[in-house]
Amino acid sequence: MKTIQSRMPMFFLMGLVLLLLSACQENTAEEMHSHLEEAVETEEVFEQQQQPLLEAEQREQEIYEEIIDLGLDEMDEIEALAEEALELVDERQERLETERESLHASYEEYEKAIELKDDLEDEEAYAEAETMEEAMEARVAAYEEMYGHYEEALELDSELYEMFQNEDLTIETLSDHIEEINEVYRSIIDAKDDFNTYTDEYNEAKNQFYETSGLEVTQDAAETEVEEPNEEEDSE
Repeated sequence: MKTIQSRMPMFFLMGLVLLLLSACQENTAEEMHSHLEEAVETEEVFEQQQQPLLEAEQREQEIYEEIIDLGLDEMDEIEALAEEALELVDERQERLETERESLHASYEEYEKAIELKDDLEDEEAYAEAETMEEAMEARVAAYEEMYGHYEEALELDSELYEMFQNEDLTIETLSDHIEEINEVYRSIIDAKDDFNTYTDEYNEAKNQFYETSGLEVTQDAAETEVEEPNEEEDSE
């Protein structure tokens, strides 16, 4: 009986240690969950820029086609359309900056979560957190690449509509500039595809982390993807 009695306190002590470790694991995961979902909410401003940006791009494309249809001998109409297009370029620039600021604010909140991953005791939960981290880092890098190309595209678009107001504009000059614009937009599309791919990977890893940690998965709290940008038509 002494042997049994000597083992009982150790049995209860071990149970207490496991209970404390489990509570620590759960608290860490819950705290990470809180920051991750706050990051999603912060990114709502990012999401709100997508449709207006797309609409501005589409209207700008329409203006470009209207100018090409007019020909370079109807300068009054061309100048009015070009001015409208330049205003759209400014709007896109402003929305792009708002989009980027929102993404950065969301990332800062996400970082508060990922900094806690070393406190996770469960190896599977830790592995899912690392997968989530890798996807987010790739996602942000892809966005920054896309942002850089988009900035270049906006500058080229602005130059294009200023060129349209020059009566001495030649078809050759216009054609070269359009090709440069289209090349940049192709780079934007490639970076956008990468961004959306990494967004999907991040959301999948985040949901797996929630499930592994025993947390409720919020199906509609996914990070935002970006819409397809428009390319300019080839010049005639």
